[in-house]
Amino acid sequence: MLTQHNDISRSGQNLNETILTPNNVNATLFGKLFSQPVNGQVRAQPLFVSRLAIPNKGTHNVVYVATANDYVYAFDADNNGGGNARPLWSVSLLTNTTPAGTYTSEFGVIGTPSINLTTKTIYLVSSEARGSTFLFRLHALDLSTGAEKFGGPVPIEGTIEGTGNGSTGGKLTFDPGSQYQRAGLLLLNGVVYISFCSQNDAGTWHGWIFSYNEQDLNQINIFSTTRNGTGGGIWMSGAGLAAEVNAPDKPFGRMFLATGNGSFTATKPYSNSMGYSMSVLNLDLSNGVMTVKDEFTPHDWSVREAQDGDVGSGAPILLPNQTTASGKTFSPLVQMGKSGTMYLLDRNQLGGFDANSDQIVQEIQTPEFGPNKWGTGIWGAPAYWNGNLYFGGAQYDPVGSRVGASLAAYSIVKGRISTAATSQSAELFSFPGPTPSVSANGKNDGIVWVLKTDTYTTGGNEVLFAYNANDLADLLYSSNTHASRDNAGPAEKFVVPTVANGKVFVGASDQVSVYGLLNDTPTAPPPIFVPDSKTFHGSLSVAIEDSIANSTIFYTTDGTTPTTSSTVYRGAFTINSNETITAIASAADYLQSAPSSATYTDSADTANPVFSLSSGAYTGTQSLKITDSTKGARIYYTIDGSTPTTSSNLYSQPLSVSVSASVRAFAVAPGLNASPVVLATYTIEPPYTFNYNQGFSGSQSTIQYNGTAGLDDFRLQLTDGGQNEAGSVFYKKKVNIQSFTTAFTFQLSNPLGDGFTFSIQNESATARGSDGGGLGYQGMGKSLAIKFDLFSNAGEGPDSTGLYLNGATPTLPAINLSGTGINLHSGDYIDAYITYDGTDLTMTLTDQVTLASWSHAFAVNIPSVVGGDTAYVGFTGGTGGSSSSQKLTAWTYLTGPLTLPNYAAGFDPANLTLNRAKLSGAALELTNGYPNETASAYFSKPVNITAFTVDFEFEVSKGSVPPFGDGATFVIQNSELVARGGTGGGLGYSGIPKSLAIKLDLYSNAGEGSDSTGLYTGGATPTVPTVNLTPSRVVLSSGHPIHAHITYNGTTLTWTLRDMTSGAKFTSSPQKINIPETVDGNTAYVGFTAASGGATAVQKILNWTVTNP
Repeated sequence: MLTQHNDISRSGQNLNETILTPNNVNATLFGKLFSQPVNGQVRAQPLFVSRLAIPNKGTHNVVYVATANDYVYAFDADNNGGGNARPLWSVSLLTNTTPAGTYTSEFGVIGTPSINLTTKTIYLVSSEARGSTFLFRLHALDLSTGAEKFGGPVPIEGTIEGTGNGSTGGKLTFDPGSQYQRAGLLLLNGVVYISFCSQNDAGTWHGWIFSYNEQDLNQINIFSTTRNGTGGGIWMSGAGLAAEVNAPDKPFGRMFLATGNGSFTATKPYSNSMGYSMSVLNLDLSNGVMTVKDEFTPHDWSVREAQDGDVGSGAPILLPNQTTASGKTFSPLVQMGKSGTMYLLDRNQLGGFDANSDQIVQEIQTPEFGPNKWGTGIWGAPAYWNGNLYFGGAQYDPVGSRVGASLAAYSIVKGRISTAATSQSAELFSFPGPTPSVSANGKNDGIVWVLKTDTYTTGGNEVLFAYNANDLADLLYSSNTHASRDNAGPAEKFVVPTVANGKVFVGASDQVSVYGLLNDTPTAPPPIFVPDSKTFHGSLSVAIEDSIANSTIFYTTDGTTPTTSSTVYRGAFTINSNETITAIASAADYLQSAPSSATYTDSADTANPVFSLSSGAYTGTQSLKITDSTKGARIYYTIDGSTPTTSSNLYSQPLSVSVSASVRAFAVAPGLNASPVVLATYTIEPPYTFNYNQGFSGSQSTIQYNGTAGLDDFRLQLTDGGQNEAGSVFYKKKVNIQSFTTAFTFQLSNPLGDGFTFSIQNESATARGSDGGGLGYQGMGKSLAIKFDLFSNAGEGPDSTGLYLNGATPTLPAINLSGTGINLHSGDYIDAYITYDGTDLTMTLTDQVTLASWSHAFAVNIPSVVGGDTAYVGFTGGTGGSSSSQKLTAWTYLTGPLTLPNYAAGFDPANLTLNRAKLSGAALELTNGYPNETASAYFSKPVNITAFTVDFEFEVSKGSVPPFGDGATFVIQNSELVARGGTGGGLGYSGIPKSLAIKLDLYSNAGEGSDSTGLYTGGATPTVPTVNLTPSRVVLSSGHPIHAHITYNGTTLTWTLRDMTSGAKFTSSPQKINIPETVDGNTAYVGFTAASGGATAVQKILNWTVTNP
């Protein structure tokens, strides 16, 4: 499987699968064999190569995995034992020749790579960011080693003739900061083709395709779908560019693709200068130069454009030639987008554009629903096998409800697609729906494989399904049947399973899983402990054994599950205190064993219960685990402050602590005395009154949508591009408005009129004002609104804001935004950050693209205006004769004043969330000197990070195993309060998404030196690039207090490190970065992470303050 969806026709079928059949794919005989960890989300489809020679490692079947953190891995595809426990090779694609700490992963590798098996080369595109500067690069890697080939990588850049969005002087330049490489690459006759779409429809984006010579990576040609217009992105939800060689005299072939959003201007005869924004294109590829030969655009494209109903959410699939009932032979292409209309086209005559009706072979509208009357659309591509098309869609109307849809099969006979599904699954799939893959032995033993990923926004796991391809009602297998054994990993949208050689490869967040027949490869037995778990006094010698000769045993002593990066067992060792030891075994030709554990307790009494959370203040619901190291101990607890007895609650699973409570617990084991009662007291505060930082998916239960307001994917949409619309949304419960902080991000598309407001009102959650210049707000009593106005109705200008009370017409008086750098017509994402202290309502607007920022304060008594201390908060929007699509992507609201970390004289438990960190006197101790530790600590409430100053002192002393290792980071993140990354060189930070870190590194893991610093984002491994501190004479491991002073002014981040004993000083170079965009919010959690590996250290933070200007 060398390319996305298995071949360049993008059929999704593998006709050479002789191992997996409908008879053996079931929950008894088939399941997950193993998973391999990776750095980052796996969104590109895994690729497979059989019988490949790897230098010094023999011949392997290999699965290739690329991640969103710019890492590429080659794993043995059949087992993870012995030498296969680690990758055959892995590489980071991040730039490492630039000034230290500058480039970090932006999107990483998202589009599925493509492989040339003859030259043993894999081609892929990486994405990086340096502050607000972005970089895409084309890589050609050796399949056997991962080494760069042909002088690569090369930057993807260029300029063409054009007057479209972002052009200057008749020239249109590719803007990496506005683009996204999502579709799978195409490799055809010596040429690599790479397409681009937008980053959430923001900035100066277009649809682009670049072609490169595969042998020397020289650029051949550049094509834009809208060089003289706007939009036309090529994303197809990750599906690949389709192509064929349809004539012997045209060896370079032709390409087919679909576009979405923007301007359409195409008429016959077609040319590259026209706009193709909601179209299916046929491009001639002679000599790698792309030329438009034909196109199809639906007659109602403008309606779909206004509704954001992209044709190009799905991708073309090229079917074998069909002969109709009348004897005509043609070459079918099938296309479907968001709106659920199935288009059957002739590749030799696509049909062009007809404003009255589509001039194509066949058109089928799936059953419509919702205000926009969309059917079951797709986000990806169908699959084809044996005269059947398989669609994994979802019923999704952005202004209506979302309903799950079945996986459906349609037959194609004599050039006509059945008008209804011939079979369908009982299981329902919500957005984004699956992209199917088919395995078969020719025309026999067909199986349709899909992944259910609709929990990608909530942290749920993917589910792998297998269906009989002849009848989708026949479910053969579900990974949920044995969920613990067959867990596919945290869900990622638009992922596609790969089926090859009796295995199914499934990408997820931070892992790839391999499924197959369970009895084909033996699993190593779990290690055995000698002695097994027991109570002892003084000291005890422990040995670990495995029955497989030459196996390697990895173990941990903190109760965590070991990996192949854990300590290697080399012989019996002595323990002198309570220990829980967990081990796995790895051996050649075996799958890794399941973990086994033993617990040893040095006590005549039952050991004290251990709480996973220290006493203190926490934000949000916490999961509390209570453990005991004594074998057979039973734990009894109370949460009401009373003393527990054996008649109290028996602990059996983690407790959910959602309100402040005092938890008391004791343990008792057979033959031993009961332990003393231990106590932990928790103060629980809500992190946000509400938090839609991840978008608005599933928000209908908490947000009231009125009028034209609704959902568009994860975005909240107030108006959808129609005229004379009025929409409003309000949080369904009243919230306190005496003092608060709220932040939201908005984008105004096709911004002609009229605008929207942030509103507070005391009428009802269904309140909605008038359209046009009323902005959906006019006439709303007991209310207040800040407007964002696009249209000059009464001389206020076309770009204005202002404060209005009690439903007043939001026109004049107004504040003209001209000259502030904030242009509501830009189409950029704009962050709004609003605080109210009881007297002043202060708003800051920041353009995410230009980084322009503007602030203004309004004096107002909000409780007096709205008639109470609580009210409904939300947004209103309106259009009149001019229209726009007005969307929000995120919104948070926090009642009360915004507090900040203030531990200038040392730490106390208030407002700290500790994750394996602890307070040691007045210091915050992150690691305590033992191997393989990882810890984090955060201020329990979100902090304003639009501009700030941070000060803290850091001190290191020797651990149990020299040399010093590994280091710590200062972190800003919007993942979760318990976020904690990898051990060793991960510094407790690697793998934390939506984040930024400044490291204080003690150990050289990848050549960074034993004394270094640097800036990292997106959870990237904080090794290289780096800044060596040696020239500054600042030695982090000196034992001296090191003072860190960090400043951010909204555009530039700078930090200084000073040795408080020697006076040595280091100051970083200014780093241009948009931190709210990086962490996805104007507020975030701030704190520290740290880790050790084989080397250790005691790492402490002595004091800490954060201030806002």
